[in-house]
Order: sequence, then C-alpha cells, then structure tokens
Amino acid sequence: MIETLPWEEVAGNPDKYIQLLEEGVELQRDTFKVRQELRLVRQVKKQMQIADEWRTTGIPEQRQPDTDSEDDETTAAASGFQVAPRKTRILRLMAQDPMRQWKALEVANALNQAHKIKSVRVAADELAKAGSLIKLPNAFYQYAPPQQP
Repeated sequence: MIETLPWEEVAGNPDKYIQLLEEGVELQRDTFKVRQELRLVRQVKKQMQIADEWRTTGIPEQRQPDTDSEDDETTAAASGFQVAPRKTRILRLMAQDPMRQWKALEVANALNQAHKIKSVRVAADELAKAGSLIKLPNAFYQYAPPQQP
C-alpha cells in the first residue's frame, strides 16, 4: 500500500491521508475481530457435528495404543527374551566407540528404532543431563566415560 501512495498529493494534504490510513487500521481491527468470531463459531459447529454423530452412532471406544508386530520390544517380549531399556541400549552402542559423535537418527538406525527417532532423542537428552553422554553443538552426542572416584 505504501508503494502506491501518490507522494506529491500526500505532501500537499497529509491530513487527508492520515485519516484514510487510520480508517484502514480500524478496518483491519474489525476484520481481525470477525476472523476470531468466525473461528469460534466454526469450533462450535464442529463440536455440534461430533455430538450429532455420537447420538446416531454411539460414543466411540477409547483408542488403544497401536501394536506393531515388527516392534523389537514386542517381538522380543513375545519370544520370551528380555529387552534392555532404550537408554541402556544407547549407552552400550555408544560405548563401543567412545570418540564417535552420533546424531540421534544414527543411534536410532543402529538400534533398529528409526520409527521411534523422537524417543531416542529424548532418551539421549536425558542421558546427557545425567552425565552419561555429552551433548555437543549441532545436536551431536558422544559417550561420556564413567568418572573414576
């Protein structure tokens, strides 16, 4: 808008353009209020649709956690093997090469947990806070050898 203002006319009568621009600001405020009210009305409509659906089909059962038969922990538990906790597996892996700097995705891939990258990253962060790992710049992790007393 500022690029389209006729600057010669603005310089000749600035009060006129101040008034026009202030009206535009007021319109923007009104538009914002209308958008907020529209958002709220849409939320009410969505909740009403959900309530109608529940009246006709009944309230749905609570969601159950997804069970993935390919999941290492599930497979190992089903076969009777005890699976080490994720943090223990991370420490064992990284202790094999203590000088290597790992990204969380590399650790997840090495543990066959690429589909759980966020869980691996959280575990690595917790291990870093506990002092078992060192968190380096750019989100690299390195094994921190245990301190000798």
